[in-house]
Parts: sequence; structure tokens; C-alpha cells
Amino acid sequence: MGSSTSSIPESRSTGAAYTKKLYFDPNADSPEGYDYSITDAELRETLSELVDVTERIVEVRYYKHPLSSMQLTDGILHHAFIVFETNAWWWSIEKNDEGVTMQRSTDFDSVCEKYRRSDRQTSIGNGVEMVKKASGSTTVMELIDHLWEGDYLNQEYNFETYNCQHFADLIYEFI
Repeated sequence: MGSSTSSIPESRSTGAAYTKKLYFDPNADSPEGYDYSITDAELRETLSELVDVTERIVEVRYYKHPLSSMQLTDGILHHAFIVFETNAWWWSIEKNDEGVTMQRSTDFDSVCEKYRRSDRQTSIGNGVEMVKKASGSTTVMELIDHLWEGDYLNQEYNFETYNCQHFADLIYEFI
């Protein structure tokens, strides 16, 4: 099913098209490989086919970094994202005005220091900073179900009312 440009909602903060999709990279440490663009309707079935959904999340971490190279992380304005660990993988999940991104890798830096296989945009000497961490208490499938039941992919990004920090807070608390 094709879609016209007029049917794609725009973010109120930047005018960028919010996709209402999950970008999933199952091998974020690889320079090559597939990534997936998954709709809310496809979320549970597609991820169940791509990953071991029975994996238990053993730890969750909340990270932040400046929105640009000109900004300090001590400011209120920062990007927030979640990194979690299972016995086999490191994962990250985050939301911005494009949609929700989930990355998986055996290499921690590939999900913490990178976003969609590119270095995160941070200032020199003031990059990614861990804010807090806790033990996990859920499985990957429970997280996927939570994303679907909470309609997270369809909730449009809004700089003031529903941004990356709100999303990260909700995911951290759930895990």
C-alpha cells in the first residue's frame, strides 16, 4: 500500500515527517546488513520472527547527550535514550521526530555511542552520559507487547508534550 506525502503527519517541533514506524537494526555493529521499518500492526509478529523474544532483560540504563555539538548536557534540553542488556545482546531504544529506533548488537558501543550506524551528535568531551541504571524485570516480548499495547509508535513526537525524555522515562520505568 503506497502513501502520499499528504498522509504523513508532521512533527510540530521541526516539520519532519513522523513515520509511526519502528526502525529496527538487529546487527548494529555490522557495517552491512538489513534493517527493518516496522509498523505498529506488524510490531509483535515481525519482531517475534527476528529476535528471541524469551530473552530476559537483566539491566536497563538511562542515557542522555546534548542535542547538538554546541550544547552542554547539564541543560534541560538533551536527547534521552535507553540501553538494556540481555544475556546475549546490548539493545537501545529511543524516540525522536522520525519515529522509534531500536538497535541490537553484541557490542555495547554500537548501540550506546551510535545511532543508526553513525556516531551520535554530541559535543567534544561532553558526550553520552549515563543518568541511572537498574536491574531488569521483564522479557523482550513483554517490552514488545508494552510498546504495542501503549500505542507508542503511533504517538507523534512533540517537543513539549511527548519527546525523547518522556519516552525514555516510560520505557525505563516499564523495564
